[in-house]
Amino acid sequence: MPTEILLTNDDGIDAVGIRALADALSRDYDVTVVAPATNQSGVGGARSWWDTTVDYTETDRGYAVEGTPADCVAVADVALGLDPDVVVSGCNHGPNIGAHILGQSGTVGAAMEASFLGTPAIAVSLYDRGNLPVPPTLDNGDFAVAGEVVADLIDRAESGSHAGDGAGGGLELPFGADVLNVNVPAADDEAAADPTYRLTEPARGFDVIEFRPGEEGPDEENVPEGWEFGERRGEMGMELRDRFWREFLRGNVQDDPGSDRRAAVEGEVSISPLSSSRSVAGEKAGDLVEPARGAETGAD
Repeated sequence: MPTEILLTNDDGIDAVGIRALADALSRDYDVTVVAPATNQSGVGGARSWWDTTVDYTETDRGYAVEGTPADCVAVADVALGLDPDVVVSGCNHGPNIGAHILGQSGTVGAAMEASFLGTPAIAVSLYDRGNLPVPPTLDNGDFAVAGEVVADLIDRAESGSHAGDGAGGGLELPFGADVLNVNVPAADDEAAADPTYRLTEPARGFDVIEFRPGEEGPDEENVPEGWEFGERRGEMGMELRDRFWREFLRGNVQDDPGSDRRAAVEGEVSISPLSSSRSVAGEKAGDLVEPARGAETGAD
């Protein structure tokens, strides 16, 4: 039987990236699309719980869900009764790199939700070093590398048990991952003809820049047209901006080799294996922890 894939995203069911992946993966796999009806970028792993209903409609492009990317995975599981071997989330219009970004990403949020529900998942995003931010005018061909990389990673996976439920079926992702966060170059990138695959970690460096109304931003050089960091976008309050993106736009990232940001700047396919538990306790899990201030009871 062909591998069964649940395909979702955070850019919405009509986005070019998910259509391109659906076309590419349907050649070799059984693909069901369950995706947000509208753009849900930046919602992370947010879910619609008891505060609202989650409606969904079957369309000629798949199931359109009036909810978040994580909602889509839950709808596929409990409402549609799907039992995919793997969930693929993407392809996102823009990179998802850096540890602080992963918690904000709806693309990664859907993949994490799948893992919590017992299905391995691949989150895949596109970056374009020559055209930042990634323009909305992309076409199907721009995502060709993304389709090839996802298919390659699925082919590397091994048949096994779902990570969480111990039932049969499912796949075991390579590199011991519950989730793979993958960033790939656009097809017209010079590195895309023969891309290098790099096993990476999400970069931890993060710095917030504050701008206030009436203040001039720092002088910027070598910034692509349309990215004027000193421009004013509001009249009140303050704006928070991520310093990394300024470095990324210049191709000037000081990360050590092995960082996902460094790999993207160099035109590589970044593959970050992630654990859904986020735990670092390791063998110490279960140990008792003494209170730092001790316990004083009844002493005179």
